[in-house]
Amino acid sequence: MSELFGRDIEVNRLIRALESNSWVAVLGPRMAGKTSLAVASSKEFARMHGYSTVYIDLRNSTTLREATERILRNLPQGVIKRLRSYLASVQVGGVGIRLKPKASASGALEEALRNLRKTVLILDEVQKVREGLPQFLSALSVAFNENPELLVVFSGSYAGLVRKLFSQTYSDGLYARQPLEITLNPWKRSVAEEFLKRGLAECRVGITENELEDVLWELGTLPGWLSAYGLRRCLGDDHVKALNRVSESAVMEAKRELENLLDGRSSNAPRVIKLLAYGATWSELEKTGISKRALHVLLDSLINDLYVVSKSRIGNRTVYQFTEPSYRKAAQLIELR
Repeated sequence: MSELFGRDIEVNRLIRALESNSWVAVLGPRMAGKTSLAVASSKEFARMHGYSTVYIDLRNSTTLREATERILRNLPQGVIKRLRSYLASVQVGGVGIRLKPKASASGALEEALRNLRKTVLILDEVQKVREGLPQFLSALSVAFNENPELLVVFSGSYAGLVRKLFSQTYSDGLYARQPLEITLNPWKRSVAEEFLKRGLAECRVGITENELEDVLWELGTLPGWLSAYGLRRCLGDDHVKALNRVSESAVMEAKRELENLLDGRSSNAPRVIKLLAYGATWSELEKTGISKRALHVLLDSLINDLYVVSKSRIGNRTVYQFTEPSYRKAAQLIELR
């Protein structure tokens, strides 16, 4: 069951961007299929134009040194051989590459990226690199300016941080132009229904209209969670078991995301999160005791960074509410301070 189902427009847009020598940022909520889109589209571009693709997961790389070593481990041996002065250890296949204690991580990364030929580098969850970020951006910008055969596709689940990276670098004059943004939203209900029906039919598993309604009510329309449900059904789980397992995972992940977002914020912010589970107006949210500025920043993060809250008109009221079921349930589990 492919998460690229229903993403033809985004796939074509990404390929066209790479063909125009643009760097690309794929943004959207968790489980929207960002990584799948970035990897599959880049591989198709590479097949068409004689490029190679290198995928790097930066989820656990919080420093420039960690990110550099992770990137180097995935590069061709011909490139690594040029970096001997920077490296303490190299094993066959790149596994175990370590920088010398006093070696410049940014210098090694810059040199490596300069020497890549006809390569699409996919940097997943790039916003996780915090320590040494200016040097990381500088190395990327040098590659952008000096190596026309290197293309980069960024992805991230916290759009605000990713955009901040680009705007900061752009304002410093490092990028010739900012990456093109492609935002993945949850599927429309009709697309989600067709995806489930077609995918389950391929592995000869039936789904009733009531079961379909259950899935969309519990999981929403994010491709990743629907794929997880479909995979469990195809592997033999019945509807109830598959739905319960996936729903539990979705809620726990949403809860961790919200807890990370709340870290360091106003002590009243958890009350705001709980109200958003049911829908609330600005004035109702203010009654939690949170300041206007803190409320504005929190809502901006939820709406424009994580894409998990929307505001809509209901009668003469503007209501803020979580858009995905997993976040609504997770919000109810957040502990008050």
